[in-house]
Amino acid sequence: MATSRGNGIVSSYWDSHGQWQVCVEDDRNVGSLGIFIGDRPFEFVLPVTLCQLFTVILVSRTLYFLLRPLRTPKFICNVLGGIILGPTFLGRNKTYWQVLFPPRQTEYLVMASLTGAVYFVFLVALKMDVLMTIRAAKSTWRLGVIPFLASFVVILALLCLYYHPQQISSASLTIARVSVSCLMSLSNFPVVSDAMLELNLTATELGQIALSSSMINDIILWLFIVMHSFTSNVDVKKSIALLGNWCLLVFFNFFVLRPTMKLIAMRTPVGKPVKELYVVLILLGVLVMAGVGDLMGVTFLMGPLIFGLVVPSGPPLGTTLAEKSEVLTTEFLLPFFFVYIGINTDLSALEDWRLFLTLQGVFFAGDLAKLLACVLVSLAYNIRPKHGTLLGLMLNIKGITQLISLARFKKQKMLDEDTFSQLVFCVVLITAIVTPLVNILYKHRPRVHAESLFEGELRTIQSTPRNREFHIVCCVHNEANVRGITALLEECNPVQESPICVYAVHLIELVGKSAPILLPIKHRHGRRKFLSVNYPNTNHIMQAFENYSNNSSGPVKVLPYINVAPYKSMHDAIFNLAQDNMVPFIIIPFHENGNIDLVGHVAASIRKMNTRFQAHAPCTLGILVDRHSRLGASNNNNMYFNVGVFFIGGAHDREALALGIRMSERADTRVSLFRFVIVNKKPCGCKIILTREEREEEEEDTMLDEGLIDEFKSMKYGIGNVCWYEITVDDGVEVLEAVHSLEGNYDLVMVGRRHNDGSLNGKEMTTFMENADALGILGDMLSSVEFCMGMVPVLVTQCGGVKISSSSNNKLDRVGSVNVSQKRLSVHK
Repeated sequence: MATSRGNGIVSSYWDSHGQWQVCVEDDRNVGSLGIFIGDRPFEFVLPVTLCQLFTVILVSRTLYFLLRPLRTPKFICNVLGGIILGPTFLGRNKTYWQVLFPPRQTEYLVMASLTGAVYFVFLVALKMDVLMTIRAAKSTWRLGVIPFLASFVVILALLCLYYHPQQISSASLTIARVSVSCLMSLSNFPVVSDAMLELNLTATELGQIALSSSMINDIILWLFIVMHSFTSNVDVKKSIALLGNWCLLVFFNFFVLRPTMKLIAMRTPVGKPVKELYVVLILLGVLVMAGVGDLMGVTFLMGPLIFGLVVPSGPPLGTTLAEKSEVLTTEFLLPFFFVYIGINTDLSALEDWRLFLTLQGVFFAGDLAKLLACVLVSLAYNIRPKHGTLLGLMLNIKGITQLISLARFKKQKMLDEDTFSQLVFCVVLITAIVTPLVNILYKHRPRVHAESLFEGELRTIQSTPRNREFHIVCCVHNEANVRGITALLEECNPVQESPICVYAVHLIELVGKSAPILLPIKHRHGRRKFLSVNYPNTNHIMQAFENYSNNSSGPVKVLPYINVAPYKSMHDAIFNLAQDNMVPFIIIPFHENGNIDLVGHVAASIRKMNTRFQAHAPCTLGILVDRHSRLGASNNNNMYFNVGVFFIGGAHDREALALGIRMSERADTRVSLFRFVIVNKKPCGCKIILTREEREEEEEDTMLDEGLIDEFKSMKYGIGNVCWYEITVDDGVEVLEAVHSLEGNYDLVMVGRRHNDGSLNGKEMTTFMENADALGILGDMLSSVEFCMGMVPVLVTQCGGVKISSSSNNKLDRVGSVNVSQKRLSVHK
């Protein structure tokens, strides 16, 4: 008797003396002893597997680098890398094929690819916030159902007419047609989410609608899988047993594992990492759930999928699991899956090219039907046809979930070799066309409301009436930002005639979740803490804002929000919030502010985020530079503030002065205006001839400057609250020299980012200034050690805004992230 065991063959028998003999024949097929012993590395599994991994990563990365000008997504490059290594291209060389893909290594390749697929499905489910996305999808469910049904009907009808393979039985053919039609019609949430992240559209309205619609599609897919499992069994007893297995698996996950996961999250101290033991057990549990699902007959992918859904997303548990396993899964395990897809895709062996073109036309017709359905359904939501077209393109993106399902169909003999290759080609072709189109056609545009308090004007501090509520959006990254922000709010003089309404937003980087969120937080007594587990610091931050609101010198209303999004798209949700509530002023902290425990790459990401805020701000934007947390150092809200305003001229400086005028109305605030009159406003040696329109614009700018300065002079002048100094200089260089002589005991200094003086806006002066692009030349100097040793907080203002037109009617306001923002989280105070 001989059996295979590990690296050898074990044979056993009774000899002539009646003794049991065991003979082990060494057959080392995993690892070699080395080339110096005489072994050939490529005759063993381990060197071949490592060579496959290295080769596919190298080819994929090279393709991604070469195809970046075409805006090709990374997924396409990975699949193409696997196809290039397969029989379609390099695999046609027999020597290469025998060396890199020997038969004895096939089972190891399949095991590695399945492991990558299992952890990928788990991570996708882990990042899902099903309840949150379903709530957002309530008003847009038709965009998730009708386009899918239109595409499904078209593909199924055309497949019934034109797809008649001879290798598949009639019973299996019907199931194959329905399964392929459903698969190619669905828009999977993980695929759309990954595409939106790569395109930087997760926080946009269209991106939110696409995510909500794809979540509805995923629910349809899960229902289809369950129904298919039942109907595929002819025996009623087997169907009942399978139903019992499904119920048992779901019950165990949601009523045993989910409370356990919540307990782990609750027992993790705030700010502390999850214990390594828990992380290891959970990641091992993914493999256990895959094995259990396979043994119970519900497929090995459903176990990790349900397990990922019961693990709380976000920090601390979801974030830690994603950080520990995502890179290993996506960069080292998934490439094996792409190799597996590549070696099973042989486009060179296709013989019936007529059938190939027919199938491509069928799936193209299905995608076109989905696109047209999206356009028509979008009209019901009063969404413009061009936005409906973009939404249809987003929902037509295909990805790795389609490839996993195709590989499963092929294993179940529902697809033959040629059909599998054609479907893989279709997935690659459609995604390679659609994704760059979305990237090219989508334009970030400000949303415009039909009704406006300030019709026809810019939403700025100057245009805000003094007898109305002053709306401010305050963004913070952590608790260290709160004190300076609240002190600045106190300086803004909340009074009964003009109370302050603060939209306090905690900015959190999207990690361990797929969909970004912008949620208001409502505190209620006697209700369970929701954020205490996922985002514990948010409770402390919002409690600090509430304490300030209760103890401020005037009426201040705080509306707390949490914004979880990637840093590169975080500004979209903030601008939507500002435009929805007609906010004229947004405050964000500088990335170098003190007491911020940030990793280097995080600080760099925040700096880039601030740049995007400045580039797209729909209203006045203020960057608060408070490196040493000096602003608001006293806990007394009636403290005396000494504010300095440095004014040269221009819209940005006028916003700083307008805020200074509002501050000067506070009894315990002294505002000093330093106006620089520059004789030579043009750069040295530069002779510029202005056109008539430019001269008129310059004259109008000067008139606006003078009018605002006159208003400032009339504010309690001579009582001590207001001081005004006029300093005449020759050029911008003398401005910087004069600033040194104006050092004083300031609690806050305000200045505009740009000025109407050409000599202070040139690139030559920014050569040795690190933050001149973000703060301006004068703002960078005031915040540096050259002015008051860098200890004075500086507020750099930028005038932004869009003109409000009552004739505009952008109905995108009714759906997407706005719907998400209308939901409230109940948090125990």
